[in-house]
Formats: sequence, structure tokens, C-alpha cells
Amino acid sequence: MSVKVEVHRADDRGNVYTLLEDLRWGNISVPVGFESDGASVPRFFWRVVFPPGDSQALRAAIIHDWIYREHPAGWTRAEADKLFYMILVADGVPERRALLAYWGVRIFGSRCWQ
Repeated sequence: MSVKVEVHRADDRGNVYTLLEDLRWGNISVPVGFESDGASVPRFFWRVVFPPGDSQALRAAIIHDWIYREHPAGWTRAEADKLFYMILVADGVPERRALLAYWGVRIFGSRCWQ
């Protein structure tokens, strides 16, 4: 799935992607203008998982970031992480890599959820 974004600046975390149109998945709608750093994968894991702006992972990363920041009613962190995994697989990320990314957010994502 193609996600229309503009890479408008690089900061200490890397590139920042700005949505150029609403992004939807089921009952989730991420509004145009939302900013995300893509998948927050440390550089030494890029070859094993994927880099932050990987086109197959970008939709999952942006939706995951939005849920983590906005905490929509009824969503838990565990559900957001599971959805991240499901979108990765749906968008063609090999299951093994998607699972590694999933465990990355499960293990290291709690600080960002707060």
C-alpha cells in the first residue's frame, strides 16, 4: 500500500514523514498533516528488520505512532502493537521480520506509550 507522505526535515531521530492525505485502516483514521518518524528501528537492526522509511512498513508505523500518541478510546498498547504486526504482514513484510518488529515495540515501546 502506498502512503502519500512528504519527508520534510531530518532531526536527531532521522527523517520526519508528514501525511499528505488521511490514512485509514478499519475504524482508524490518521489525519492529513500527522507527523511520524516512521518505524523507530535502531540502525544496527535495519538489515534484520527494516529501516524507518521502508515503504512496506510505513503505513503500519504511521498508524502505530498515531495510536501511541492519541490513545483513541478503547485502545490498549497491546492492541496497538498487534495491529502494527498485522498491517506489516498485510503490506508484505515477511512474517519473521514483522514478528521481530512486533517484539521490538512490545519490549521497548512502553516509554513511548506513556
